[in-house]
Amino acid sequence: MISKGGLISVVTTDIDKNVERDFNTWYEQHIREVVGVAGWSRASRYRCLDGEPRYMAVYEIDSRAHAAVGSFADWPRELQEIQEAGYEEFWPHIEGYRARNYELISHVTSADALPRLGRNGRADK
Repeated sequence: MISKGGLISVVTTDIDKNVERDFNTWYEQHIREVVGVAGWSRASRYRCLDGEPRYMAVYEIDSRAHAAVGSFADWPRELQEIQEAGYEEFWPHIEGYRARNYELISHVTSADALPRLGRNGRADK
């Protein structure tokens, strides 16, 4: 499912292994707080299987008015409060934090797939 606004916020992090368990416990609560903010409809977390950064969270956002775009001062106040109240314990242990916002430009499903051309230039069966 794609958010109504076609917007996502992607946060990637690495965390010191000494606090990784506590960080993951906290982050599971954190994403629930974020999706409680108006316009933030869904969140998913991922663990990288083959490299770094180890963690990624993807948040679906309903509109630009709700997005955390630009400087921290431009974010919706409720998101600022959640951010300020949560990360302080883990900031000294976070490596490579990065947050970026994206807007949807295309969406393809397997139903939209094109046939693969074989060596003879014809579609494989």
